[in-house]
Amino acid sequence: MSKHAITILFLVVTTIITAQNKTCNCLEELDNISELIKNAASYKIQVKKQNRETELEAWKSQIVKEIENDTLKDYFCVGYLQKFASFIKDRHNEIYWRPDDIPTHVPMYTKTLDTRLVQNDGVSGIYHMGSDKIYVNKESDGVWYGITLSSNNENWTEGSIRLKIQQTPQGNYELFEFYQNGILFYQNNIKIQDGRIHGTFWNTSNQYFFNKNHKNNFNYESLGPTVDYIGIKTLKRTRSLMKEAEQFYEENLPKLTHQNLIIDLRNNGGGATKQADDLLKYIRKNTDIQHIYVLINFKTGSAAELTALALKKDPRTKIAGENSRGMLEYGYGNKSFSGKTDCAGINAVFSTEHVDKKYSPYEIKGITPDIELGNNADWIEQLLQTN
Repeated sequence: MSKHAITILFLVVTTIITAQNKTCNCLEELDNISELIKNAASYKIQVKKQNRETELEAWKSQIVKEIENDTLKDYFCVGYLQKFASFIKDRHNEIYWRPDDIPTHVPMYTKTLDTRLVQNDGVSGIYHMGSDKIYVNKESDGVWYGITLSSNNENWTEGSIRLKIQQTPQGNYELFEFYQNGILFYQNNIKIQDGRIHGTFWNTSNQYFFNKNHKNNFNYESLGPTVDYIGIKTLKRTRSLMKEAEQFYEENLPKLTHQNLIIDLRNNGGGATKQADDLLKYIRKNTDIQHIYVLINFKTGSAAELTALALKKDPRTKIAGENSRGMLEYGYGNKSFSGKTDCAGINAVFSTEHVDKKYSPYEIKGITPDIELGNNADWIEQLLQTN
């Protein structure tokens, strides 16, 4: 690997975001979010109803200390707001801000790097996500920065910090990641294993067997004499999609005559479980099918997860892949709560519906597959080999 020398000074900043000529302080925005989150259905159930206000206030005090001790707090502020909100186990609660000028709102690295000197710590290394390449380098004890080496996106120049990984006192990892559009997201308890930052696309081998971009919203294919395949991209209940689903099921459900059926829900962010009702009803009555495999990945969420669990009730079903997103216990109902912080206008979207407490074990953690599939070969091929 060639040597990448990056010597760029940190920008000296004193504000998180300048919005409408206002200077917005991260601690003030934390106060704003701590008030807004009281509108979430999950806050009322997990905090108010259980008398955990004191615990939440202590958690907030911890976040305050972390913000004060972070020299890059103005860049990672939204991530700290998300970390505060993570006290409540509800993936439908979202806090985000979209910068109008990405380069001025992301930090630049300050030291010289040599990508030939990768530390053997299980985290450091060169990671890929499509055309983007970063060098994850250990900055200090328990802190790593993911520094841009190259990108087809002109907003991400060499030296810009794409992500920060921190190790918690409990030994877990947490992630602050800038998406390519500049939006910052926080994740706790992430797993870094086999050359991949799980819960993301970043991996050292530049392979994406865990990913699936379905060509159509509903897909059918015969994969040989013993396997049928159905891939569902979305479960959204728009009129056009409902009509498309109805037509797809009418044309393709009678084709499910083989002993093995793969139902691919990778990257399916949900919608409404009713979109899968016809599929579930048909499968229950189908005696030709002996084995059902449901593929899920870290982007399988909400109604798609509920559909996977509904399929799991059938004793013929095994779930395969990796842990899903973990968006089951709460929802937006007829309408989510939406608000913005007073200063910077950081967006807050919170749940308004408690779907069912029985889904609590899956919230945030996601559904754990019966068959775990790695990023070393095509997932469908791996499944067929287990047959």
